[in-house]
Amino acid sequence: MSVTESVLRPNEILAGGHLKGGIIRSHLQWVRDYHGDAAAERVVAALPEDARAEVGSALASTWCKFSTVVALDRAIEAAFSRGTGLFLRELGRYSAHLNLSGAYRLFKSDELHEFFRRSVLLHRQFQDFGRVAYKQTGATSGAMIHSQYPCFSLVYCHSAIGYYEQAIVLHGAKPHLVIETSCQCAGDDACTFEMEWE
Repeated sequence: MSVTESVLRPNEILAGGHLKGGIIRSHLQWVRDYHGDAAAERVVAALPEDARAEVGSALASTWCKFSTVVALDRAIEAAFSRGTGLFLRELGRYSAHLNLSGAYRLFKSDELHEFFRRSVLLHRQFQDFGRVAYKQTGATSGAMIHSQYPCFSLVYCHSAIGYYEQAIVLHGAKPHLVIETSCQCAGDDACTFEMEWE
């Protein structure tokens, strides 16, 4: 990619994909659990009208626009972030905690590599766009590779880091490193999340 193409390329595209409402519900549940029902209502009220309607009717099994998930996470971050830059990771961790202890607990495994391989199969259950692959890179390391996304945002990527961190914890390991080493928001072909644990 040339310098000109890099400068002209948008760092996020919000149209073109849908996610299951369970993500919305888990992020709103974080607000309720830590700040109460009234705070959750204020966050929803601050959303644009179309996003507000979609969030208000979201069920775990319904499809919601990618743009709505990003709008909700930005509203939550604006209301409660302490400026650490790690807030969206917290939402991702909480989402993994709720979902991997609930509806998707059957995808947990005694072995982390197997869980991440199963997660590739789970991808289409909660997202209708893009592809995900898992690459084992060592005895206690691997990479989740998200590619061919028509829509992408750093908001979603930062949340994904937290999700993978918590998935490691829920399998009884300690995350040593979870980072995004390539990102479609920066013009790369894939968002690659490299993980190491002990």
